[in-house]
Amino acid sequence: MGLPTLPEGLSFENQSILITGSNTGIGLEFARVFLRRKAKAVYLVVRSLERGNNAASQLQQDPIISKENPTAEIKVYQCDQSSFESVLSFTRKFKEEVKSLNSLVLNAGVNNMSFLPTVDGWESNFQINYFGAALVALELLPLLKEGQKSGAKSNVFFTSSLMHTKASISTKALLAEDVNVLEYFAAKENRPWDPSQPYAISKLLLTMFAEELAKHETDVVSTSGCPGIVLTELDRNLPFWLKGPVVLAKKLIGREVFNSAETLTQAIITDKTGTYWSDGVVKSHASLLDTEDGKKLQRKLYEQTLQKCKELDPDIYLPA
Repeated sequence: MGLPTLPEGLSFENQSILITGSNTGIGLEFARVFLRRKAKAVYLVVRSLERGNNAASQLQQDPIISKENPTAEIKVYQCDQSSFESVLSFTRKFKEEVKSLNSLVLNAGVNNMSFLPTVDGWESNFQINYFGAALVALELLPLLKEGQKSGAKSNVFFTSSLMHTKASISTKALLAEDVNVLEYFAAKENRPWDPSQPYAISKLLLTMFAEELAKHETDVVSTSGCPGIVLTELDRNLPFWLKGPVVLAKKLIGREVFNSAETLTQAIITDKTGTYWSDGVVKSHASLLDTEDGKKLQRKLYEQTLQKCKELDPDIYLPA
């Protein structure tokens, strides 16, 4: 049975979309999907302006885009989610220049299997994959709320991973009154011995945030999803002994990156808020999220994330 395909007449005409981590891989192909379907503006948010500009050139030279959507705006912005300062600097600049959005695709991520602290001293998988994405989402929610006034549905999508179902955490310990969930996962001393866990945990937290956000912000559809087995630059940080087998397996059984992005776009055009997507359809997520303690942890994570974001930017918009 094949994967679901996008509606034949689907168009993003007159819509604007922002995509993080969009100079390569899934992010770049998301941009191609939107532009081929006549998006008015696509904003590429990247760590390297040089690589972002190269990606913009690739998209402008795409024969379908150049034929069907030659006047589309493709603009590059710099943002590094491993830095609070970088995220806030980017979002301030973006909000000064752009007044509305229709879709926000939070795709930037890493998979660091050894402890690498960010400039803020946090564990890198946690800050980049989870908190940085949540901070960008909250900063730009007002633009999405403005975008839906035009009649087009507004959507915030978080690129998660099937690995979130493999995350192993102690809800009992994290629910203790004196434990700050953000500080716990940011700290080196709490890093699991299994090097695959920090990535899996970051994606679990991201999925939890997307689901909880949907309960509090009803004007914007909030979803998350997994692109499936696909070869991207996310694998560049794997240790040499693992990178070879992983890359080979993905080349043999993985999907084409564009096809994966097109399939995952189902989660961006849906009105089923608070859902997790895989293979183009809504899927069950980690069983932890269905437990009472899991739901309590999800609420605690969300509340403490909002609190930290407010500390970083007293003027940030926070959902009711």
